[in-house]
Amino acid sequence: MLTWIETAGAALRPGAGWTEFLALFALVVASIVVIGLVTGAFFEIMNARHPERRIQIHRTNENKWGELKYAPGSIGVIALCFSGGLFAQGQGWALTPLPITWWSVPLTLAASVLLYDAWFYWLHRLLHWKPLYRFHALHHKSVAPTVWTNHHETLVEAILNQSFYFLIVFVIPIPWPVLVAEKIYDQISGMLGHAGYEHFASPMGRTPWPFASTVFHDQHHGYFRYNYAHSFSFWDRLMGTLHPRYDETVKRFETVTTPASGAVEPPASERPETR
Repeated sequence: MLTWIETAGAALRPGAGWTEFLALFALVVASIVVIGLVTGAFFEIMNARHPERRIQIHRTNENKWGELKYAPGSIGVIALCFSGGLFAQGQGWALTPLPITWWSVPLTLAASVLLYDAWFYWLHRLLHWKPLYRFHALHHKSVAPTVWTNHHETLVEAILNQSFYFLIVFVIPIPWPVLVAEKIYDQISGMLGHAGYEHFASPMGRTPWPFASTVFHDQHHGYFRYNYAHSFSFWDRLMGTLHPRYDETVKRFETVTTPASGAVEPPASERPETR
């Protein structure tokens, strides 16, 4: 195991070859699987213990476990794009990363997270455009998403989303440990956004704060035409695509005691099946 990790780490140094790249790719795949299993188990336990925090109380995902058959392809694409970015940086093909300092870490992390949110918003809007929606339709079969829905996507959609992690090293001189930290956050927050239960509702998830809660992405699946961004709500607020009851729904979940006190069933005119 240690030799395998050392070989993968060698891919981050100049002169590495395909053997080191494949070891890095395998390490990233294994890491994503472990993060997914741990995060998924955590939310399965939390959801079972707190049924009152279910967001869509009148819907269930009958294909919950069947969605996992798409996970290998999705994870493979994620690992390929992410490993490719790290490898390109290590070989000196991308921007030279900044040294790790007290200011470079928060600066490059904030810049990358903000850029990814913009990337995700506009790409997501594009995928809802009729000529491209066929690549995104699979993901929207999960009208009531679960924590496992995060990887329920086509290979094309996965490539479009995850190519950010290959390209970002050519845009920002981000140190590789910072990019790793962002990717771990991305994996966990992606599963949190699909969890189907609002466990962490707080005032920071609604105006005037820009952060997005689980309700945010769940409403995108339930209502289809709203809430396209990833981590923040400001793009949707600016472009007029924020669900009109997002803030009030988050506020209700801050003090939820019964399922009905937090959840709202979508009006018939806003449901995906009538789009």
